[in-house]
Amino acid sequence: MRVKILLVVLILGIVSFGFAGGSKEKDAVTVEEVKKAEGRITLYTSVPQPIVDKMQADFHSKYSGITLDVFRSGTSSVITKLMTEKEAGEIMADLVWVAEPSTYENFKDQDLLLKFTPDEASNLSDEMKDPEGYYYAGRLINMVIAYNTLKVSDPPQGWKDLIEKDYKKIGFPTPVRSGAALASVETIRDAFGWEYFEKFSEIGGKQMKSNSTVRDKVVTGELHAGVLLDYMVRPLMAKGSPINYVWPIEGAVFIPSPVGIMKSSKNPEAAEVFVNYVLSKEGQESI
Repeated sequence: MRVKILLVVLILGIVSFGFAGGSKEKDAVTVEEVKKAEGRITLYTSVPQPIVDKMQADFHSKYSGITLDVFRSGTSSVITKLMTEKEAGEIMADLVWVAEPSTYENFKDQDLLLKFTPDEASNLSDEMKDPEGYYYAGRLINMVIAYNTLKVSDPPQGWKDLIEKDYKKIGFPTPVRSGAALASVETIRDAFGWEYFEKFSEIGGKQMKSNSTVRDKVVTGELHAGVLLDYMVRPLMAKGSPINYVWPIEGAVFIPSPVGIMKSSKNPEAAEVFVNYVLSKEGQESI
């Protein structure tokens, strides 16, 4: 099935940034420096907590000389924290990893990211990395349509079905908090126009506070169907919960979730070790 590639600059006015000139490259981190890396680094991320916990433990087991601290929240909260620290004159994060690729284009425009080429980058396809070398996709997530198997006997086959068939109770995670939802709004808008969301609202569609809210309400039947990340559905299916999902016939929303190093990092060598770990086979198995 066709999957829409989403590596574009999104301009929705939900999150705004000030611009501060073009990006500049720091001196490249040498292989020797990376091998000797140690100390403390801080990651700001929207990656779900259970994945963060597993990844953090695995990273520490492999790189005992590096301490990885993590601030975990929704994409908008992560961005707000970074921008607040920027205005205060000191960004505390060494790395940022959220779900929405256009965020990193804004960061580049503000000269916030370090340009570097991790060894593992050669294993990524072009769609999964910034051609200029400022960020690399650590995860691949997909927005699909989930439904309650007890409430829905004729599942929607695509985005249009979701608003054209009578599913009575449908939901969409808010793009104000979710980077994946933000990407989905832009993709669906490009395909069908804002009329899609006007119709969604007219038929009683609800904006939910998070992906997990959509998931939980689909499972309980409070929602009959909703837009949701595919990886959130599969564990519940395996447990026998009344939830399933479809890959929309028009194409799912394919979202590379990038990780980048802040130019202000006080420990770029250790930060690069972490990025290489995330992109490696072992790192991918931990997430």
